[in-house]
Amino acid sequence: MDHLDEISLEELQEALDNVDEKKPTERLLAAIAYKNEVSQTELAKWHDTGRRTIYSWLKRLDTDESLEQAVTDAKRTGRKRKLSEIQQKKFEDAVHDSPEEVGIDAPAWTPALAQEFLADAFNVDYSIPSCRRLLKEAGLSYQKPRRTAAESDKDEQEAFHDELKKKRREMDATVVCIDQTKKSVQVEPRAAWFPRGTRPSVELSGQRDWTCLLGAITENGDRFFSRFTEYVTAEHAKHFILALCEEFEEDLLVVLDGASYFQSAVTDLADRDGLDFVTLPSYSPELNPVEECWRQLQASLSNRFFDSLGELTTAIDTALDQLSIPKVSNYF
Repeated sequence: MDHLDEISLEELQEALDNVDEKKPTERLLAAIAYKNEVSQTELAKWHDTGRRTIYSWLKRLDTDESLEQAVTDAKRTGRKRKLSEIQQKKFEDAVHDSPEEVGIDAPAWTPALAQEFLADAFNVDYSIPSCRRLLKEAGLSYQKPRRTAAESDKDEQEAFHDELKKKRREMDATVVCIDQTKKSVQVEPRAAWFPRGTRPSVELSGQRDWTCLLGAITENGDRFFSRFTEYVTAEHAKHFILALCEEFEEDLLVVLDGASYFQSAVTDLADRDGLDFVTLPSYSPELNPVEECWRQLQASLSNRFFDSLGELTTAIDTALDQLSIPKVSNYF
């Protein structure tokens, strides 16, 4: 039931605190359990009822009413006033711009801000879940923004995109993005869920061993990684790019950053047929999709104690096999 995705556990718990009667309490408890991945079939057994009844309880929450009203059998007031077609269009236009454009001091839209805007602009009252649906219907989706460096130059980024498009038109080649990272045996703490009142800790190792990785992903979803216990040099970069040519057996348009070892390799391989390069603008790691692979790798390694370099490299290899490869087309 996709509509429950629009309702948080916190909202359900708050509604549960505000109801007293048996049936509303039972329905909200079922919804909370469902959000915690208990199946409808299992819930039907818990509540000694049919699966269709559980479905009906959950379906009640797909409404513009408050959650307390939705689970109560008493006569309900029905849906709140809706937007007219003209108002709906104005709302959609507004949320495709920054909230600051309509006088709200915030960098991005939230359901609460949409609720505030709807009340002020159109004198209509929508619940938070309904505002989520309105934002979704307007073409917005819940996303985490990428970090961008304040030093990045928009003109350089536009020039990069133009050069990439130009070379893609000129070459019948596969775009491949490459990058490097370094991982140490030393544990890297990361926020996670721990019991209240505890003081979580992770063991540290006195070892300083580390390993470097070169990684590549293509626009077709292919991946290629190389790991070694040396700092990356121009020779490493050169051999890695040649290995990509052999691995993918096709003409390649390689996207890489301005690191000296990469640029030296570009110079050495500039005359090679079926191979060309585009350099990312400075301070623009968010344009390289391999950075997302490194982020996933870091998430897999965080809060883990490695007793040796061998344990670390085994964990790295396992994590690399399980990566969700980002779509290159989403970055260019």
